[in-house]
Amino acid sequence: MTNARAMKDVRTVDPQTGKSLKHLEAAEEEVASLDRAFDGAGLKALRTIVAGYPDMGAPGAGEVVASLFMLLEHLIADGRFDRDALLVHVRAWRLMATTTPDAEATAVLLSGLKSIRTLHNQARAA
Repeated sequence: MTNARAMKDVRTVDPQTGKSLKHLEAAEEEVASLDRAFDGAGLKALRTIVAGYPDMGAPGAGEVVASLFMLLEHLIADGRFDRDALLVHVRAWRLMATTTPDAEATAVLLSGLKSIRTLHNQARAA
């Protein structure tokens, strides 16, 4: 195995669980491909990728994925686009999928993601 191949394996397999990170990588690629304006088809494609994550809602990365899914639902329904909010969620997903933060750090991260969703809910209500 070449060094490049070994590095790819490190990035695509969760070191704690050995689970594939293919959904995360697909989500990262989809977010990177989105334009700066609302792209309903792109957001729906991202939602499909996220919905396919087998551990959505499970503690850790699954909680981040569930938050991302809820954000996507709001953005699609409202015809809005927030690249930064999507990027924060996808980066949080990678963090949770490749590290094991303690309970306090996890709670802070999830609270921050909830705050982002709350901002979009408030914009929806306005």
